[in-house]
Amino acid sequence: MSKTVLDNDAFVKRNLESLVKKYPRQRIVICRGEIFTGKDAVLKARKKYPATVPMSVPIPAPEEFAHIL
Repeated sequence: MSKTVLDNDAFVKRNLESLVKKYPRQRIVICRGEIFTGKDAVLKARKKYPATVPMSVPIPAPEEFAHIL
C-alpha cells in the first residue's frame, strides 16, 4: 500500500467521531485529508489531486456507535 492510502486511513481514524456527526449514512471521498462529497466526489478529488489515490468511505449513522460514543 502506498503512504497516501495509509494517510487516508489515519485521517478516518483521527476524525471518525466528527465524520459520523457531519456525514451520517453518506459515502464520502477522502484525498490528502480533504473531504469530497456528492455523486462526482471521486472525479473532484482526482481532478484536484491527479497523482493521489482517493479513498471512498461509507459513514455509519451515530446510532450504530451508540454503545461506544
